[in-house]
Amino acid sequence: FVYRPVRSKSVQTLIEQGISALKNSGYQEISLSSLSSSDYRGLNELCDGLLDYCEPSMTRLSLPSLRADNFSMELMKRVQKVRRSALTFAPEAGSQRLRDIINKNITEEDLLNSCRNAFEGGWTAVKLYFMLGLPTETDEDVLQIADLTYKVLECFKKYASNKARGINITVSTSCFIPKPMTPFQWEAQVDIEEYSRRTRLLRDRLRSRSITYNWHDPRTGFVEAVLARGDRRLAPALESLVSRQGGLQAWDEYFDYDGWLECFRKNGIEPSFYATRERNTDEILPWSIISDGVNDSYLLRELERAKRGETTPDCREKCSGCGASLMAESGVCDE
Repeated sequence: FVYRPVRSKSVQTLIEQGISALKNSGYQEISLSSLSSSDYRGLNELCDGLLDYCEPSMTRLSLPSLRADNFSMELMKRVQKVRRSALTFAPEAGSQRLRDIINKNITEEDLLNSCRNAFEGGWTAVKLYFMLGLPTETDEDVLQIADLTYKVLECFKKYASNKARGINITVSTSCFIPKPMTPFQWEAQVDIEEYSRRTRLLRDRLRSRSITYNWHDPRTGFVEAVLARGDRRLAPALESLVSRQGGLQAWDEYFDYDGWLECFRKNGIEPSFYATRERNTDEILPWSIISDGVNDSYLLRELERAKRGETTPDCREKCSGCGASLMAESGVCDE
């Protein structure tokens, strides 16, 4: 969960690693995975270097997560010359209020402008990623996910260069997990029943042949929250789970929720104590023994800013003084 201090690999290093992975894997696709691949400063140069290798062999290069406010149509046209796929954007929340709370510095206008450019350029498939259960989320926030999706649909109908082909909009929601070493580390996770209710609320609003709605199993999110926010008392349960099933479970088809609950029960663990309990800000947290340069006073200030809907700029543009630069050898992040 530690993303500070900000650091980026060089373009040349990534090109060499990408080409090496392709040569040694046999795959004909390479994906630049990131929370937001278009945030990488050398993205154009990186894509040019990889495409020089990929295009002759008809190997596909994909950018799975794009920021709606810095979307480059020219880059996407070249990236998808081999095979065109859906464009993926992650607004994370349907309402601007909630996007401000989680510091997702994009607007509805940013998203719709990017979609317009894509539709005018011939794209007919868009994927939108959101989270349910964000702090302070209301039913109105949930329904605004549907409202935003329908605005994307209307944008296609108005601006698409090939309307006859129709559009496929895929909406995916995941369960928000308050992670350690973030301003929301003290917040409670929404429980399984409430997450399921919000999923149904959104599903019932997304009624269109052009829209596909996918949602994550809330039980996997619950277990992930237990593991993310747990302490050393979880160790015996994990050991017994591995002994029982031969390994952990990263794929839905292998996920055994009842098995997890049984291992927790046998080891005297109440999982909701870790996942769905709001923590006092003076509580000693399991990860407090780890130092990443950012202290709780900074995270608390960011939490209060979030509750007021005040955003913090990208630290590559303006340092917010979190303290992580002290962990960098040069004393400067992202050099």
